Amino acid sequence: MSSLLYKCAHVLQALLVCGFVSMLFAGQADSTENIDTSGIGLDGPYIFYSDDRIISKQVVSIGGQFIAQTDTFAAGDNPMFKCNLPGSNGFQFTLAKSIPFQESVYPMPEKIIAISDIEGNIVPFREFLINNGVIDNANKWIFGKGHLVIPGDVFDRGLNVTECLWFIYYLEQDAEKIGGKVHFILGNHEIMNMNGNIKYVRKKYTDNANLLGADYNHLYTPATELGRWLESKNIVEKIGDYLFLHGGISKEVNEQNAAIESINSTAREYYFRSKDAKLYGDTLVKLLYNSKLCPFWYRGYVDETILETDLDNTLNAFAVNKIVVGHTIVADVRYFYNKKVIGIDTDHAEGDTEGLLIENGVEYRIERSGSRTPVN
Repeated sequence: MSSLLYKCAHVLQALLVCGFVSMLFAGQADSTENIDTSGIGLDGPYIFYSDDRIISKQVVSIGGQFIAQTDTFAAGDNPMFKCNLPGSNGFQFTLAKSIPFQESVYPMPEKIIAISDIEGNIVPFREFLINNGVIDNANKWIFGKGHLVIPGDVFDRGLNVTECLWFIYYLEQDAEKIGGKVHFILGNHEIMNMNGNIKYVRKKYTDNANLLGADYNHLYTPATELGRWLESKNIVEKIGDYLFLHGGISKEVNEQNAAIESINSTAREYYFRSKDAKLYGDTLVKLLYNSKLCPFWYRGYVDETILETDLDNTLNAFAVNKIVVGHTIVADVRYFYNKKVIGIDTDHAEGDTEGLLIENGVEYRIERSGSRTPVN
């Protein structure tokens, strides 16, 4: 037996060297990706445009069976859509009258709440918003003229991605009625889905697409409402003295001396064709889609691999005092580089839902329960 154990130990060591064990046990997200037991479930609506028609497809439950439901409307109609939410009656919404490209720079509002990397986890996201005074139990905006910032990665890993997207879409409209604002900044998982990279897409969504008679890769194109909406978003925004983005501005990107508006407009041209950006783009374009150096993939701030002098150059170039990022998981919302960077990506899937509140010049770590403590 001891000989067998000895051999097993050597096999395990070899697997570790090759990286297989680390892949299999890399946490809940990766384990569910490798052993995905999800399947067809409630989903949608997915809204497509074809000629002069609006076509809505969704998975509904009738008599305990999941079935595909398709509704067709004339282009001039203004139908009401319903999105279900776990633990809630859901919400109704109409399509936005227009979807303009978002501004890149905003004045400082009276307060900001930022939360990133929701990854389809609608229940903790909604509870976080309720308990921190952004919405009420009926899903109505009560944050006044405050701003809610979501720096990327609403897609993948979780099982309520579509609900998260429509919820943000709905809150955008509700907030603006009373002078509030929702900022949804694209992360690497948004860009992946917009380009047909389904590496982290749960089986539920490909199964649902098949049931709906749709190709998953066609769910987020410019021929869909969600695709058009995603196209309107930026990859970096400046709000007051803060820069918000998913990953960070690398030294290489900053050395291009591109204004924030140029970064967003240049990146937007390739949102749905990132391969072209990598193959045919100029230096800035290639950097904006470089999987290690671009604003939605870069990890140098939280991994602390960028020199502080290079970080200072970025702060000066964008005329900000601090940068807020997600993308790389932190144990708690916390500072890096002498409080110049704030990392806010906590592990929602593991029950650690936190965000950042900026109010009256103070930065707080806020939790799903609504409690707050100064960031440290």
